[in-house]
Amino acid sequence: MRWGLATRLGGVLALVSLLMAGMTGLYAYQVARELLVQAAKDELMTATQVVARRVSDIRQDASRDLQLLAHYPASLALLQGPPAGQAAQAEQLATLFELLMSANPAYFQMRLISASSYGLERVRVDRDGDTLLRVQGDDLQEKRHYPYVSDTLKLPAGSTYLSRIVINRERGAHAGLGQPTVQMASPVTNAQGRALGVIVVNLDLKGAFTRLAADLPAEFQLFLANQQGDFLIHPDSSKTFGFDAGRRVLMQDEFPATRALVDDQVSQVVLEANTGTHASMPMVAAFLSRKVKIANGEGKIILGLAQPRSSVLNRSHALGMTILQIAGGLALTGFALALLLARWVTRPLNIMSTAVARFTPEQPIAGLPVHRQDELGQLARSFDHMQLQIRQQFTELQANRVELEHLARHDVLTGLPNRRLFMERLENALQRAKRTQSALAVMFIDMDHFKKINDNWGHDAGDAALQWVAQQLQANTRKTDTVARLGGDEFVVLLESPVQREQIDSVAQKLLDAMREPWFYDGHLCSIGLSMGISVYPENGDTADALLSSADSAMYSIKSASRNNFGFAPEG
Repeated sequence: MRWGLATRLGGVLALVSLLMAGMTGLYAYQVARELLVQAAKDELMTATQVVARRVSDIRQDASRDLQLLAHYPASLALLQGPPAGQAAQAEQLATLFELLMSANPAYFQMRLISASSYGLERVRVDRDGDTLLRVQGDDLQEKRHYPYVSDTLKLPAGSTYLSRIVINRERGAHAGLGQPTVQMASPVTNAQGRALGVIVVNLDLKGAFTRLAADLPAEFQLFLANQQGDFLIHPDSSKTFGFDAGRRVLMQDEFPATRALVDDQVSQVVLEANTGTHASMPMVAAFLSRKVKIANGEGKIILGLAQPRSSVLNRSHALGMTILQIAGGLALTGFALALLLARWVTRPLNIMSTAVARFTPEQPIAGLPVHRQDELGQLARSFDHMQLQIRQQFTELQANRVELEHLARHDVLTGLPNRRLFMERLENALQRAKRTQSALAVMFIDMDHFKKINDNWGHDAGDAALQWVAQQLQANTRKTDTVARLGGDEFVVLLESPVQREQIDSVAQKLLDAMREPWFYDGHLCSIGLSMGISVYPENGDTADALLSSADSAMYSIKSASRNNFGFAPEG
């Protein structure tokens, strides 16, 4: 049997088309799988950040409720006098407790505890199953020995205390007994600022996180650990609160990459777990740590989300089937059309082959004959659908890149522009000043006695002081001015035109005066001063480096002479 030219050409074209489609499909499939895994990691980190914000919202809502109750007149009235004759105020406060607990299912218990009588509970409402229970009389207990009472009484008015996350072992805790819980408390103070008692809310940690997890995809797994890495929330409940039973079940043992979070080397980690307990079911996970910046017994918490890697890759199966269909359709279409007209078949195939060969995530497939109403048009539309799937994932990656670029130009701690962005703005400002023959000023600022703050109260206090100074500098300068942090305790301010010597004096004095505002850290009054050196264009130089160097020298002159003052660089 002799094969005709059309049959042979059709067979060759079908084979070539199949090979081209297979190779292109294999490449596209591999790229898609990699993009899907990376997109899943980004999605997990975004979801983790969202959950972290919602956890913060829960704490802030509870803090607002505590402040409301601490300033409620009945709370103070019950603590200022003897219990006799205060039944109406107690009933009023208990009713308010019940209303707040009805609106907030995460509240296990709400109490007003007196500073006197060994921390006697004055008003107490417990959650008991689906009902709220008013505890009275001899069932009220003395709680002065608990840190959430004794430590809160030491805090200033308006403060909030956060306890460690533990299993509740307090006698008579009703629904909260034996459950993961955290106490939040605020002092109730009189007009002289003396703490007469505390308002305490017991939060249902497990219930709160169960409600958060309900909003996540079913395959997502939620993790929570304390600052040492002990699991507090885990899909396997036997691994939670191991320290409560005299053992340690640590996050860094199950996910070794998270040790950097526990050691404060990084603030977030994205990982793939495929060893140990996850050898049979590899996971993609994202973890981040959040420091607790209010008075607390828990320095930080570590939150994580994970999902099976198989569920991520399952999304690529549909794409694989589409590519398989494309390959088969390309071969059959090429063979059928070659029998009728070889040139009519080869030309569009060559167009598609060239277009697919140029395909990258950044450059879409162009020139596909998607408007054809035959098999080639269907094939082109399948390729177009494939590239849309991949580009959607690539768009998410680009959004993350924009965020990283922002972080590269701003100080992470204060949110101010860093040295790189400041020098760019100074260069631009100098160009404008030269064109318009106007002046500008650079203020080099160094915090006085910053090392004492770190030595006395730790680096967290130092970080808080830097953030406070950054806020004061921004609040007392114009929006058109640039406030930046160069590093350590060094800040710099760019005052653009119009700027006169009197205006510079006024701004400098305003910044010094702002530092006299009382600033407290952990109940301690901290004194912060600034030494400022000022250089002016064009008197002290006509380049960014010259102006910054002159201002730096002037600052060191002030720091050597008097501190907490400002001075101008001498004209050069």
